[in-house]
Parts: sequence; C-alpha cells; structure tokens
Amino acid sequence: MSAVIDAAGAPWQFAKCVSTVSQRGVQKLNPLQHGSVSHHEQPVFGLGLSGFAPGEKKELESRLASRAGRPRWRFGAFAEADAWWINGARVRLMPDGMLRIAPGLPNEKALRLDLAAVDRPVAFATPLALAEPGSHRQFDPRSPLSIEQTLLQFDAWLRQARAQFVLGARIVEAGEQFDGGVYHVSHENRLLAVIDFEQRRAAFMPRAHPVALWEARWSRRPTGAHDLPESFAPTTPAELAWMYARHSERNLLPSRYRHRTIHYRRVPRVPLRMLRDSQLQILNELATGGLTLDELEVRTAWPRQRLERDLACLYFANAITTAQRNPDSIGRLAADDPVLRVVPHQRQDAGLTTPVMLELGADTVPVLARRPQAG
Repeated sequence: MSAVIDAAGAPWQFAKCVSTVSQRGVQKLNPLQHGSVSHHEQPVFGLGLSGFAPGEKKELESRLASRAGRPRWRFGAFAEADAWWINGARVRLMPDGMLRIAPGLPNEKALRLDLAAVDRPVAFATPLALAEPGSHRQFDPRSPLSIEQTLLQFDAWLRQARAQFVLGARIVEAGEQFDGGVYHVSHENRLLAVIDFEQRRAAFMPRAHPVALWEARWSRRPTGAHDLPESFAPTTPAELAWMYARHSERNLLPSRYRHRTIHYRRVPRVPLRMLRDSQLQILNELATGGLTLDELEVRTAWPRQRLERDLACLYFANAITTAQRNPDSIGRLAADDPVLRVVPHQRQDAGLTTPVMLELGADTVPVLARRPQAG
C-alpha cells in the first residue's frame, strides 16, 4: 500500500478509510499493519556546532555513533539545527551580557549569543572559559559517556518534537485510509492525541512517550468528539506530517515530482517559522511559473537531496502540486501569499527569534534561527 497519495495535489483528500469495526461499533485503525514505516523509526535531528576547529569537529562526528532505539544526530547548519554544541573554551562574556564565541573554522564568523533568548537545547564542551554557564549542560568532548549523556538529555528536551514525528509518521503511512473525520489516539486506555482531519486541527499530550504513540490505537470517533483537551499541545495534521518528512531518512516525495512540472499551489498550511530559507526560495521560484526538479536545482543551487526533502515537506503542507495550473490563478494566489513577501535570510516574523548575532567586521548581523517544534 502506497504511503503517499496526491488527489490532484492534495494529500489531505483521503480515500475511504480501510478499517475494522469493533464490537461497540468504533472503527479501529491500524496504520502500520500493512505499511512500510519501520516500527519505532527514529527521527534524525540536526546538531549545530560553534567554535570547534576542523579536527575537533571531525573527532566529535566520529563519536556520534548509531544509537539503537534513540534519535540520531547529524551535524548541520547552525541556524537550522535542533540543538547546539558550543566550544566552551572559545566563549567570552560581553559587557552587554551576551556571549561571544570565537570562530573555530577558517570560514566561520564569531557569534554573539543571548542565552536568555535561546529556544533549543544547548551544551558547552569543556573546558569552559566562563565561571558559570547558567542552567545549560556541560560535556566532555573526549568522553563517549559524557557525549551520550548529553544526547540523552537532548532527547528528553525534544520529546514533543519526537511525539510529532511519530504522529506524522502514522498519518503519512495511513494517509490512504483516512477519509476525514476525528480520531482519538490512545494507549493503555489513556488518551494521547486527538486528530481532527475535518477541521485540520490536532493536539497531543505534551509528555506522551514516543514508544506509547507508536503502539497506540487510532479510533475513529463521531464528528462531535473533536474537542481538544486544553492541557494538550496544539498542532495540525499538516504540521505533524511536515515534522515527519523533515526528520525522516525516508524519501517521501512522490515519484512524479521528479519528472513532472511542479507548480505553486497555495500558502503552506504550516506556520512560517517552520519554513527553511531553501523552502522559501523554492516557493518564490515556483510563484513565477512551473518548474521541473532539474530546473529547480539549477535555479536554487541547492543539492538534489535537500530539494527533495524540502519539496516533500511542502507537498504535505499542500503548497505544491503537479496538476496543471492556470498561470493567472497562480499569480493571484502568489500575490496574496505572505510567505512569498518574505525574503530568505531576512525573516522577521513573530515566530522567529534572533538569539545569535554574526560579527562581520564592525557590524553585527542577526542569524535567524527557526523555533523548533519541541514545545
């Protein structure tokens, strides 16, 4: 059974639900029963480094071994990373209270970091030049045990992101089975999430364990059972699928997007803070007219693998399609799209924070870091 569908480009126009019926008449959905998602698949999170020399970075990378049953971590762009490692030996406290991190790479600029504004896990590699790093974790970069303990702490801090990943995986895999409606996600008689496909709303228990969500039962409920518990973390089905596409190692882009013309469809059904600069660039290019994947690769200069992952996210956010579009309608939609009025590298929306400043000579420039979905 195909995990990804596109009804005229709309992944949320689900086919009739394939389910079994319990004795009490409640439809029980088992999304993984015939699916291809590996049970207990783990997300891949990005880890940003600052202040490390090339040799230090290479040694740290060798210590990021495969972690059975745990999220995987890979080094990536600092501003887009889900967590940060900072070389404590290169940190200095400035008079304004910000931290200055000296560059560790030849092409790296010094950073100014406002710890009070940081919205993701941060750990400092020892030795630490500061007398007191506050509540942020320290680790010994030479100790595999210290590194693993730090990653375990990061795993705990990102529990909500991991929960979104699991719910998104279940939605993507069972997409053909959904025909709208409301679903309660429960494990051991405890409600963990409510997914309302009719109203494009969802919510999940903030402390829900990813393993419990993998093993949970999805029960279709009457339309009136769509209330979202106030104590749950709000989200949407599109955001959940986006989180899965963003952090899965699977290539979720439907094959036709690799050889057909791709068109702009609508404003992405996710908050602006979730879009990376590369995705903003893709949308801006498509707003001028349909393009093939090869043409996008030339226009944007992004690697093919990155483009396909970005397009998969945009696909689940209903932002793109391979269906032929009227050029005039695309122009009208693009003109009303606030996302397309945002220039990559210059975003200033309320969902972004600027806890980091790049030093460029005498000037400082904010590094706009997206707010990760960790709660």
